[in-house]
Amino acid sequence: MNPPELTVVIPSYNPRPDLLRALYDSLMRQSFNAFEVVIVDDASTEPSLYKWIQDPRFRVLRQKENRGPAACRNLGAKAAESQYLFFTDTDCELAPDTLQKAADGLRGGAILMGNTITRAVTPFGKAVALLGFPGGGLLGFNKVWRVDEDGYTNSFSSCNLAFRKTVFEALGGFDETFPVAGGEDTVLAWKATQTGCRIRYVPEMQVYHIEKSTLGDFIRWQITRGRGNYHIKQQVGRVGGYLRLRMWTFKNSLRAAGFRYALPVLGLILLSVYYQVKGMCLETRDARKRRA
Repeated sequence: MNPPELTVVIPSYNPRPDLLRALYDSLMRQSFNAFEVVIVDDASTEPSLYKWIQDPRFRVLRQKENRGPAACRNLGAKAAESQYLFFTDTDCELAPDTLQKAADGLRGGAILMGNTITRAVTPFGKAVALLGFPGGGLLGFNKVWRVDEDGYTNSFSSCNLAFRKTVFEALGGFDETFPVAGGEDTVLAWKATQTGCRIRYVPEMQVYHIEKSTLGDFIRWQITRGRGNYHIKQQVGRVGGYLRLRMWTFKNSLRAAGFRYALPVLGLILLSVYYQVKGMCLETRDARKRRA
């Protein structure tokens, strides 16, 4: 076999079998075939999760203990046999041309962010997706993070992200000290822009993400994001720009919601703010206890 041109890195912990199969099938449908896949299992409780995968382009690496997605992504990148990296997650599917767009884009750039589209099935899932997360939701990435007239942005989401391996290594990869799975991609994007790297938005690089289908899932997600926001602030200092950006995003959400979804979306915005503040307060308290 010829050496791969691109490595797909997938962190995995107790994935839903149906979602893992859907991701696998979407990789099998890619128009670009010169890739390998490195799945990094984060000490899942079921060791036989991946036995059905027979394609020789796939490898499964196993962590001895649960270390979180940042450590999994870093390990997968280190093990990559190619110089191009593509990151996604086990609850995602790739559009057929996504890896081709990633490979083409990386030949002329260092970091690419694609558009992540939520596959909303339920009315609640659609309302959540209209908030624009993760990676775009039903708004589009360029309605969540600003994209300039030349197609460049200053952030990315790790479920639809392409990197030159040399640049990823020079930046030190994802911060493995984050105690929650939320925010380490924002910090890495900040580090990249601080060192002069440019992040190009490639909307044709499409990934489909499952919806948040229950209120409980949504609330837990917002608390996690709030806890992550505490650590983002510790790393980047002032976050006023991020807060102004979120106000802009919320305006875009309400415009996109229309009459039917305006009230549900407004309610979710208020819940999001409340539970993210709560998560940040919880993490602040815990940090003080650790220092005491």
